[in-house]
Amino acid sequence: MNECAKIAPAPKQMEEIMATVKKAAAKKAVAKKTVPVETRHVGIDWRSLYLYAVCLITLLVVLFSTVALINAIMNAVFPDPAYVDLYAKPENAPSAAALAQQEENNQIQAIKNIFSSFTTIAIAAPLYLYHWRQTKKSA
Repeated sequence: MNECAKIAPAPKQMEEIMATVKKAAAKKAVAKKTVPVETRHVGIDWRSLYLYAVCLITLLVVLFSTVALINAIMNAVFPDPAYVDLYAKPENAPSAAALAQQEENNQIQAIKNIFSSFTTIAIAAPLYLYHWRQTKKSA
């Protein structure tokens, strides 16, 4: 026998090999057609970054203003007592009227802080809600 005849497959095997190769090529062609090409934009989505940054900042402002509001309410209900120096000489001690005036001033300042904190919350909360809704629309 010829050396090439020993190595080369029989004609029937050759047909089977060619059919398998054709099927594999057809599968690859079909696979390439069905795979959708996903395009990703490389870079930063500035609108989303802006919206989330505003949401974070306004949420922090609302949080800290709420804490300040609670603190101011507590100071209005339970005002800080007037300062009395225990080591002062009796002739330098403040009068009872001065101590009462200082307590009243502390309470007035607490009420001003209540309005200030409430105003900050009233401005920041709608800003947060508006920007948060915008992030949900763009997502």
